[in-house]
Amino acid sequence: MSEETVYRLIHRYSPEKGIEEFRDVIINEECFNVYVNEVFYKNICCTPSHLEELLTGHLLIEGQVSSSGDIKKIEIDDTTINVSLISRPPVQNHIRNTPDIHCPAAKLSWLMQAHLNISDLHKQTGGVHVMSLANQEGLLVSREDIGRHNAVDKLYGYCLLNGISCCDKIFLSSGRVSHEIIQKLVAMGIQLIVSRAAVTSLAQEIAQKSGITVLGFARGERFNIYTHPHRILAGTGR
Repeated sequence: MSEETVYRLIHRYSPEKGIEEFRDVIINEECFNVYVNEVFYKNICCTPSHLEELLTGHLLIEGQVSSSGDIKKIEIDDTTINVSLISRPPVQNHIRNTPDIHCPAAKLSWLMQAHLNISDLHKQTGGVHVMSLANQEGLLVSREDIGRHNAVDKLYGYCLLNGISCCDKIFLSSGRVSHEIIQKLVAMGIQLIVSRAAVTSLAQEIAQKSGITVLGFARGERFNIYTHPHRILAGTGR
């Protein structure tokens, strides 16, 4: 598999030294042609890591499979990915009936800080989004990608392949929450979303109808609550 970063010759400007030639590390982006049961499915451009998780999460969220067990094999050959599925009709994902979750506000601020500190790749390149799942004890798993959608798919794929339920977990995001991201999280069964960035109007509307709590601009000890504030407990944290 390709590396997540590459070194390239660039030029850097500063008032003191002018324009200088210099070798820098940048985030690697590659495009893959994806075939499902030998039929071209789509082209995916992503950070070339955790590709099996990416495809697993993506196919389930898109209703192409009902579980990770429907995927017989994923083969990666250079820039071509071949996915073999068990022949079953596509299914629609539904919101799961699970117990409601609640979390102290200070705990969420603490989790967001841990989330923002988890990615060495982001610190090194500044070129990836980071998505994490957590419980109230701490972060459970994080995934990075140049695309927010890809990072969510990788995270869900990891959970599917490892038998981890998302329904009682807290989802943390480094990037804005759009309606496409909310739709993916609805399919995952997420109830509580915390983002460092903005939340769009359509994302708020879908989250409100879907019963999901969405927090945005989570920075320091403050955040905005856009939907269903009953899950956030004011008071002590950890």
